Amino acid sequence: MRPTATEHPRSRGRGGKGARIIDRTGSSPRDLTRPLRTAAAIVALLSLGVIAPTLGASPMPEQLPGSGPSAAPAGSGLPGQPVAAAPAPVPAATPAAPVTPATDGLRPGASGGDVKALQRKLRVRGIKVPVDGNYGARTRAGVRILQRKLKLKATGVADAALLAKLGLKIRAVASNPATLSAPATARYLKVFPVVGDYSYEDDFGDPRGQGAHQGNDIIGTMGMQLVSCVDGTISRLTREETGLGGIWIWIVDGQGNEYYYAHMASISPELKAGSKVTAGQTVGTMGMTGDARGTVPHLHFEIRPNGGGSINPFTDLRAVDPKRK
Repeated sequence: MRPTATEHPRSRGRGGKGARIIDRTGSSPRDLTRPLRTAAAIVALLSLGVIAPTLGASPMPEQLPGSGPSAAPAGSGLPGQPVAAAPAPVPAATPAAPVTPATDGLRPGASGGDVKALQRKLRVRGIKVPVDGNYGARTRAGVRILQRKLKLKATGVADAALLAKLGLKIRAVASNPATLSAPATARYLKVFPVVGDYSYEDDFGDPRGQGAHQGNDIIGTMGMQLVSCVDGTISRLTREETGLGGIWIWIVDGQGNEYYYAHMASISPELKAGSKVTAGQTVGTMGMTGDARGTVPHLHFEIRPNGGGSINPFTDLRAVDPKRK
């Protein structure tokens, strides 16, 4: 008997009497596996975060695909976005190296082991200076002598060039010129003795034709104003050129300390021996009388504590120098 259109001859061998193979859609019964396939697709979409987990619920912005305003930000690691690379580690800041004060040599006023080493080098070269660790007038004079021998500029300052020739290196911070600033107050002076545009250096003890220099020379211009450095009395003076100092005055303060002004061009007419003066009062003008003739206008200035021997006035001059304020 010829098989019907709805029954295949092999159906009995596979599924029994009731099993059928559907080949015509229009007459096929309902497919019972479709709901299972749909459910499986929904589960897959849920796992990818494409649709909301609850039917009818609005999807959260981060669950929506695409690159619009509601899309997951790049680097967030959510679906559809690349994972941002981890930021490179920031290297730890390297601690700043301690700043070592720079030095340009040793100069008058310095003290310590560096100065002693310099003094020993001077003595080895036949220059007689004390090895006391204090850069005073004799050490300065010795340095100048050595600088002339070595064809260096004779400044009296043991600069880097001289130290290199001597094989010396600065070690102590105390030798730094920054530590050699003027004291807060002067021991003797109240006022700088010159008014105007002047210059000076520590030339106390420098060799002179008549011997070691007994003061500091303050260089300026002819006729520059000179004033009393203390409250005191004019002890003696001369308006006629006399001796090495030419025209000069001596002022003594209330403690008996004496102050010498030499090479003056003139002395204020109202002054005489015994006249009282106050600090800052004009006493005369700068010149180049005495053995200063033919040089440059300058004031030779000395301090003699208690009327005794002269001392180096440089420290006191720097302390009251208005240019250093």
